Amino acid sequence: MSIPCGCDEKDIVAEPQPEERCGGMAKCPALVHDTVCVQADVTISPEINVGRIETFCVGRPVIGVCPGKVPPAKCCSFTVSQNIRVQVPLMFSAYAKATPTGIVCGMPGIGKCDDI
Repeated sequence: MSIPCGCDEKDIVAEPQPEERCGGMAKCPALVHDTVCVQADVTISPEINVGRIETFCVGRPVIGVCPGKVPPAKCCSFTVSQNIRVQVPLMFSAYAKATPTGIVCGMPGIGKCDDI
């Protein structure tokens, strides 16, 4: 007999415990499984850490203004880019929750359980 998930019947472990007498519940454990796909959104954000900044003299001092047009800004700015490879270790897992979805009742009987 083939189980819908594609496993053999021997892959399902069910070892019923002895049924308790009248008024008790029989406990019948079963092991089931499913193949699922889990996913995650991964966001990579830039992070730049500035190291120790150093300044160096280039050439000798010059009497006069800097060559070129002096912009109105009081600072110089530029963009630096760097290609990087990001390695992101992920651990996928899942948890399961069983929710009762109903019951199929048998025929009620009269008398003690062992009067069957």
